[in-house]
Amino acid sequence: MTVRTVDLDAEADLNRCGALKDFWYVACLSTELPANKPLARTVFGTGLVLFRGPDGAPTALRDRCLHRNARLSKGDVFDGRLGCPYHGWVYDASGAVVEIPALGPSQRGEKLNAHACAHEGLKPAPCDLGRLARFPTREQDGLVYVYLGADVTQARAEPFRVPYWGERGWTVYFMVTRFSNGVTNLVENFMDVPHTSFVHRGWFRDPTRKRVPSTVKRHAGRVRMTYHQEEDALTGLGRLFNPRGLPLVHTDEFIVPNVTRVDYQWGDSGFAINSQCTPIGPADTLVYTAISYRLPVDVPGAWVGRALTPLVRWYTRQVIQQDVVIMETQRQGLTDGPGGGVYSGTEADLHHADIEAYRRWLREGAHGPGPEDAERDVVFWV
Repeated sequence: MTVRTVDLDAEADLNRCGALKDFWYVACLSTELPANKPLARTVFGTGLVLFRGPDGAPTALRDRCLHRNARLSKGDVFDGRLGCPYHGWVYDASGAVVEIPALGPSQRGEKLNAHACAHEGLKPAPCDLGRLARFPTREQDGLVYVYLGADVTQARAEPFRVPYWGERGWTVYFMVTRFSNGVTNLVENFMDVPHTSFVHRGWFRDPTRKRVPSTVKRHAGRVRMTYHQEEDALTGLGRLFNPRGLPLVHTDEFIVPNVTRVDYQWGDSGFAINSQCTPIGPADTLVYTAISYRLPVDVPGAWVGRALTPLVRWYTRQVIQQDVVIMETQRQGLTDGPGGGVYSGTEADLHHADIEAYRRWLREGAHGPGPEDAERDVVFWV
C-alpha cells in the first residue's frame, strides 16, 4: 500500500488544524466540574479554564487573566464568577471583568464589588477593560463539550451521543486516559483487531491464526468495519457476556473527526466501547471512554450485575493501560529522527487509510466533497 504521512503537529495546532477544529470536543466529565472550583484544560494547544456559572451551566474561557496573564484556573469560583489568584480580578460567565479589588467598590460611579452587589441584590457592572475569549460549551450524557471553531453555528456535527446512555438494562461508566500520542494514531488503535492478539494476549484475544473476512465501508464521514466471523471467541472477561455461546456480532466504527465505537453483541447482551479523543498537543491526548454493557437476560438477579461492575471496571482499565504502553512505544519510534510519521501498510490497514483520508481532508480545510464513498471486502488473520 502507498506510504502516507500523518502530520500530528498540524493536527493539534489550532492555527493549522483546518476544519478539525469545527467540531465539539470533550473538555471533561460532568463530575469533574463542581460548582465551586475551576478546571484547567488544554485543547488544540489552547489553555482553557472551565467553571460553572450562576445557573450551573458550564463556561469555558481563555485561561489567562487580562491583567498580568496569570492562570485563572488557579483561582476561585464564587457566586458563579471566577476570581484571579494574582490580584483578584473577577470575571463573569461571559468573560467580562466585573470586579477589580484594587479600585475599591466603585469605578466611574458604577458599583463593581461583586460581594457588595450581591448583598444589595444588584448585578456587578462590567469594566471597559476588554473581555476574555469565551468558547461555547454543551453538557450532555455526563460529558462537557467545548467548541473552538470560529462560528459555532457552522459546527459540522452535534456533540456525539454516548451509546446506550440512560437506556434500561444498560450500565455505562467512564474512563479518562491520557495517551502520549496523537489523535489519528489513537483512533486507529482503538478499532484495530490484529494488535489485540499481541498487545492484549491472554486478556482479550489469543492468537488463533484464523482467517477473518471483513467489509470496510467508507461513507458520510464514517469508516465502519464489519467482521464476518461469528465463531470469534474472546478470552478473559469477554466470556462472561456469552455463556450460551451465541454468534458474535462485532463492528468497529470511526466517526469524524475523533470518535470510535467498538461493539460486541451476543443476542441481547454485549458491550460497546466508545472513545472520544481530545487533542492537547501533537503527542498528548485525553481520551474519554464510555463503557456500556448489558448482561445476558438469564443472569440470575440484579445483584450479579452490581457485583460485576467493579470487576468490569478493573478489567477494562488493565486493557486500556496496555494500549497506553503500546501508543507510547509507537510515539518513541515516530520521534526518533527523520522519517517519523511515514507509514506503509497492507490490505489489513485499509480502514486505517480511510481514517487518515478523512482526517487529512479535514486538516487541509475540508475543501470539496471529501473522500468518495466506498465499500470493499478484505481478509486478514488473527
